[in-house]
Amino acid sequence: MLMEVQRPFVLSGGGVRGAAHLGVLRALREAGLVPNAIAGTSAGALVGAMMADGRTPEEALELVAAELKRSRLVRRPAPASKRIEGFLEKTLRRTRFEDLPIPLFVTATNLEQGGQCIFHQGPLIPALMASCAIPLVFPPVLVNGVYCVDGGMSNNLPVDPFADRKAAVVAVHVNPLPAFVPGRRSMVRTMDRIWHLNFREMVVRSARGCGVFIEPPELSRFGLLELGKLRVIEQIGYDWTRKQLGEGLLSRP
Repeated sequence: MLMEVQRPFVLSGGGVRGAAHLGVLRALREAGLVPNAIAGTSAGALVGAMMADGRTPEEALELVAAELKRSRLVRRPAPASKRIEGFLEKTLRRTRFEDLPIPLFVTATNLEQGGQCIFHQGPLIPALMASCAIPLVFPPVLVNGVYCVDGGMSNNLPVDPFADRKAAVVAVHVNPLPAFVPGRRSMVRTMDRIWHLNFREMVVRSARGCGVFIEPPELSRFGLLELGKLRVIEQIGYDWTRKQLGEGLLSRP
């Protein structure tokens, strides 16, 4: 029987690229490496919440895929933020941080004063909604009297909750910087690159010293909102991690 090793996991934001977290987690679980605590932001916070709530990566993928299919069939779909909130209300079996089987830390960005907010206690869903509130796409969310937005703006790889055990951290970043091709830029891709560049330096600093750093390079082909690529992206996360495990390359960044 494979001996199970438990480590703290940190999951980045990245829109639909966050589905790669599920593939990475699936591959690591098969190898006997599982989280005993999770910190996440934006899409990583949503994935982390489902894992901390006791879902397997496979279950989480099917739940998200079914919700996307249902949303496409609705004649008058609700705003995206309401759909995410409704999905969380239906899916999460525990709605307070304190009740989760695995400790969870969710980060967001303080829109009023700047800086990172870390949530670990109280109602879970408002913190998750704040964490994934992409500016200009979703409205800010009021949590504990403070308006917050997407956590990736302050730190897209939130290792801070595990600063005292950083060498044990398994960090997963799903936003590899794509190659720059001048003359072939759309407005969406340009904004996506600017988003990457804004938090890349912080991510590099956060990743330094982590025990394991995983960043599947093929994810750079996908935009933040390519929802139709959910399963493809999950498989990329799985395949890349399996390859790295097989070659013994999961190491410090």
